[in-house]
Amino acid sequence: MAEDFENLLDEALADPERADYTRLRMAYARSLSYLPFGRDQVDIEDLHRRMATERWEEALDLVELLLESDPLSIPLRFAYAHILEEEGDELEAGLQRAFANGLLRAMLGSGDGRSPESAISVLDMREMYLVLDVMGLRAVRSQLSQVGAEWIDEVEAVGREGQRQVYFNVSIPQGWLAEVPELDSEE
Repeated sequence: MAEDFENLLDEALADPERADYTRLRMAYARSLSYLPFGRDQVDIEDLHRRMATERWEEALDLVELLLESDPLSIPLRFAYAHILEEEGDELEAGLQRAFANGLLRAMLGSGDGRSPESAISVLDMREMYLVLDVMGLRAVRSQLSQVGAEWIDEVEAVGREGQRQVYFNVSIPQGWLAEVPELDSEE
């Protein structure tokens, strides 16, 4: 039986220092809430505008709405923490920051990305680009391939130290994509 994602999420938000983020991420990937593709970038850009112009109450309303449909978004959690801090809610800002850091540590702890066997497991492509950003890298080229039962995205990336390969395990979003029913093209 799949663990109840909503209960795990509530527990993690209540006590982010003790949460099992790996378990939470896997429960999310098995839940009906999981949507690895098709997020609306327009709302994210609107959130950035609200934050840049210091419209904190409006930004708070929007980030809370966005988190309802994307509860494990690390950038949204960090934005939420920043907005809460600006609104004077230091305690909740700290909890949100701890939650985001826990999610980030769980993702980065899934592998070192140096080989297909030690690929970093991501729930969506946004996480892949977040990892590259954290590493100070920018993707130049990407090659998706199947290695055994796993889907691996080999990313050629560049940074201050030069060029390197980073491997991501994208089996979870690829598996989700494989489960999406085909649309009838005759309709």
